[in-house]
Amino acid sequence: MTIFEIRILESKPSTLSLEIVTWGAVPQVFPIYRRTMNTLEKLQKELAKEGYILKWASELNKDDKIKTGIFGLDYVLDGGISTSEGGHRIEFFGAESCGKTTFALYVIKKFQELGKTCAFVDAERSYDKDWGEKIGIDNEKLLILYPDTLEQLGDLLVKVIPQVDLLVVDSIVSMIPMGEADRDTEQPQVALASRVNSLITRKIYHASAGKTCTLIFINQLREKVGVMYGNPNTTGGGHALKHMYNTRIEFKLGKPIEEKQERIGQEIKLNCVKNKRGKAYRKTEIDFYINSNLDNQKSLFYAGIKLGAVQRSGNTYEIGDCKAVGQEKFLESMTPEAWKLLETKIWEIMK
Repeated sequence: MTIFEIRILESKPSTLSLEIVTWGAVPQVFPIYRRTMNTLEKLQKELAKEGYILKWASELNKDDKIKTGIFGLDYVLDGGISTSEGGHRIEFFGAESCGKTTFALYVIKKFQELGKTCAFVDAERSYDKDWGEKIGIDNEKLLILYPDTLEQLGDLLVKVIPQVDLLVVDSIVSMIPMGEADRDTEQPQVALASRVNSLITRKIYHASAGKTCTLIFINQLREKVGVMYGNPNTTGGGHALKHMYNTRIEFKLGKPIEEKQERIGQEIKLNCVKNKRGKAYRKTEIDFYINSNLDNQKSLFYAGIKLGAVQRSGNTYEIGDCKAVGQEKFLESMTPEAWKLLETKIWEIMK
């Protein structure tokens, strides 16, 4: 009778050695598997000599995320804007007047506070420097770009992306292709903009390689004709753009905020429908006021309840030294220290 035994001689990330031992009259050892990283190391050296760009996964930069200062936006982004190699390509899309551009301007403000360079492609010719100053943007340090055609935008992006930390495009579907600009209105080109955008996305991939530039594209909604069931809304510009974005955030209007029968603000709902830089499908609501103020407390409170940072028993809420019965009384009892504690706990839970 012969007994077989398999032994693991060495087990490391780079080496795995196995042997089989037969126990009979005379024990015999047969090495059956030994594979090291020598093959990949040789391949890496050969490809590097030929000029190929390659890295070990362990050599990639740590993904340190930038907080935008808007808790709700950071929450749906799963911690903030990514600084990974290749940059973070984000789409803000939604109906008109739902806060897309304003939120992008707040991101510009935060990047400027961190000493980073920012540029703004004003395809709609609608940037208001007074509104920008009210939000907190330093107009002296914001470069505004005005491309004439969609093709010119593509060439501009290739030149600008390696030079800046943040680039906002408002909005990409507002740009006209040269083929449409040179033709009469009665002679439209079918899907010309989509074909040009498909080429632009490939240029963006190439320009972003090895860079950490953040791109925010603001996009508009279109309605698909003939859709009887489901959501008829879609974004313009073609399918290639949707594949290019790492993160897509949908903006929707919620309830109006009124005081003495006068509208003073608006609830804005955010829904992350795609996120390759973190967890997707996070939702939140943010109260935005016409005086350019954003209220982070509402989104903080609901996130705290959802993640368990705020202890809830029936209608009683508690965190730290703050405890009250009823949501309104609890929010009134919250001190600045309690809000900071709540935000800290939320980020710790989300790690």
